[in-house]
Amino acid sequence: MCYVHLVLYLEHMKKILLFFCFIATAGIFFLLTQKTLLADQPAEIKSVEIASTEVTVVSVGDIFLHTNNLSAAYDVKTKKYNFNPAFSLVADYFKNADLSTAWLGGVMATSGPYTGYPSFKSPAALVDALQNMGLDVAFRTNHTMDFGIKGLNKTTQILKERNLNQVAGYATEADSKNIFIYQKGDLKIAVLGYIYGMNGLPIPKPWMINLIDLKKIKSDVAKAKTQADFVIVALHFGNEYERYPNKWQKSVVKQIANDGADMIIGSHPHVLQTVDMVTSTDGRPVFVAYGLGNFYCGQRMHYTDAGAILKYTIEKTNGVTKLKSIGFVPTWVAEYKEAGKTQFKILPSKKYIDLYKQGKAAFLSTANFNRLKTTYQETVKHLTNLKIGFLESE
Repeated sequence: MCYVHLVLYLEHMKKILLFFCFIATAGIFFLLTQKTLLADQPAEIKSVEIASTEVTVVSVGDIFLHTNNLSAAYDVKTKKYNFNPAFSLVADYFKNADLSTAWLGGVMATSGPYTGYPSFKSPAALVDALQNMGLDVAFRTNHTMDFGIKGLNKTTQILKERNLNQVAGYATEADSKNIFIYQKGDLKIAVLGYIYGMNGLPIPKPWMINLIDLKKIKSDVAKAKTQADFVIVALHFGNEYERYPNKWQKSVVKQIANDGADMIIGSHPHVLQTVDMVTSTDGRPVFVAYGLGNFYCGQRMHYTDAGAILKYTIEKTNGVTKLKSIGFVPTWVAEYKEAGKTQFKILPSKKYIDLYKQGKAAFLSTANFNRLKTTYQETVKHLTNLKIGFLESE
């Protein structure tokens, strides 16, 4: 090989060597860069789990038996009472809920004579129907002592035998100290109840009846909050037939909210009262339904034949419990003739307005349908509260 050729060959090899050096350097740089980027990334991306439990609840107002709906439920052939038909069209609301409450008026018994106002004594068949419907909690009322200690004891026995939980009236001091708590998963709900009075009738032992005593309620709520995540306080209070809460009701509600209650529901006036959201001193919004009206009774005066099913959901998510949603279903107690006999039945109002128009509620007369429409419109107008998002529900 001549000298010139040797020089050219060496120059060519030099270029090839430089090229491979460049490639090697670029590769090392790339690997180092990738290593740095990978080092900045977390070793494992973990998903965040949300632990959530929901409890659906329905609450209704007063259940009383007057002489007219006592007679309607009596079968002269069998000589027995049957109240199942009266509750049949609303039973699904209770069966589909996790927890349900109502105010049970009067004394329950297994032998007559059965009576309506002013001293209520009702057959145990009423409790059978409530059990079949799916009721869980029976709040007691101002008629709990209508037949004294014997009446209270017999009522307690009948309720216990049918697995209904009695709140606000007690046959033993030990029972009076227990707080009813419903539990689903990790969510616990405490339910307390109190009554304004016993219509002047004596209360032999103070523990037999939970009266509206703000000092006691404060103590009970504090105790309940150590055992449960959410506390519902039920009050039997207010002036009869008044559609709006009075100053005393508002004052009582405000104090109980300040003492820690998470929700307050009321009954006694026999008509629906308005709802509101009060703010406690510690800044919590506390829903209050001042009066849920009559759910089932024989009263036929204006507004007394209409009621509402309060439907709500309580949610616990990652340790925080709140009232997730709430609404209402208007109801009406229909009085109609069947085979020549007067009958009573609770109707979900909107559903039966629609069914009647479709020709599927033939048991209702034209007068009944017109009354149903009127009570439905009155209930929706009276209860709807756009400010707090309280609306009619399905």
